[in-house]
Amino acid sequence: MPTTFQRNKTNLIIATLATGLGVHLASLAQVGVVPDQGSLIITGQISASTCLLDMGDAGSTGGGSKTMNLGSYTTAIAGAATATGGTFGTAQTVLFSVKSADGSGSACSFSGASKWDIGINVGATEYVTAGGATLLLSGGTASNVAQNVGVLLKTSVGTAVTAGSTNLNLAAGSAGYGAVLLSGSSSSPGANSTDKIAVTAQFARTNATAPTAGVFSATIPLNVIYK
Repeated sequence: MPTTFQRNKTNLIIATLATGLGVHLASLAQVGVVPDQGSLIITGQISASTCLLDMGDAGSTGGGSKTMNLGSYTTAIAGAATATGGTFGTAQTVLFSVKSADGSGSACSFSGASKWDIGINVGATEYVTAGGATLLLSGGTASNVAQNVGVLLKTSVGTAVTAGSTNLNLAAGSAGYGAVLLSGSSSSPGANSTDKIAVTAQFARTNATAPTAGVFSATIPLNVIYK
């Protein structure tokens, strides 16, 4: 039976600010205006888990929240990616791994399990299919959201991965685990204890209509699963 230790333990935040096209996840700013305000996010957790989800840096790992800033781009740059599903901007990557919960950095014990993975639950209104790929959509209100823009997520698994290379299918959840698995597996957890899961995010056009100026904001709860 699958075991989920760190239920809703962490959040993956995809964000950016734009001069023309704005994409952000933890804070919002007006397009073309130097922001004079910001956000302070304080998070924490007490867990009985045998493992700790390492999010690539001490601050994110300790706070349980990782922000991916995709950068700021004008509508002209976004519009240059003319194909539906076409990507633009610089891709950003986060590397996930599991470590001993005592903070020593050593490999964790799965308590009899041999595989791990990260499950995300994405509703039908939170993604769109474009150019043969599924793109994550922004949350927020229609008045401030950049239109015709999504985020393409790619994933890879291994001991030495540095970036995602395979498009993550947000429509293909695992029937047995009730979630899309970030390893890319459609059946069961696919990472070994020493493996990392690389998730790469990049802006993409959701359709043939030119992107509009605004913000992009999406928070993805992460559930660590062991088998």
